[in-house]
Amino acid sequence: MMSIRALVTAVAAGALAASALSLYVAGRRDGGQHRQAEIAVLTRERDIARLEADGERASGQRLAAALSRGASGRAVVSTFIPQALNTEDGHEILAADRAARLHDADRRLCQAAPDLTGCAAAGPGG
Repeated sequence: MMSIRALVTAVAAGALAASALSLYVAGRRDGGQHRQAEIAVLTRERDIARLEADGERASGQRLAAALSRGASGRAVVSTFIPQALNTEDGHEILAADRAARLHDADRRLCQAAPDLTGCAAAGPGG
């Protein structure tokens, strides 16, 4: 039979093994929870970066649209500035065809940049 000394040693070794196993399992569980927290933080950072990139892309598109409208407006206006500066009949009533051309230029200008003063009052047709 086993002596008391061997029995106490076996029980102590078993208790030590159970404690070690318990610490190992607890460490694995805590490590998993720590990894889940890290994953959650990284996921939030990825989502924030994605939103920032989408916002930057949308801002670039709005800027490109504004620059395009400005270029269209300058193109329409630039064809009429030399004529307006060199006119000899500045105080005379406009001929119907010239008034129609100016109205058409105003309409195109309002289509290119609808936020210009006077475009909203002119209505959808210019």
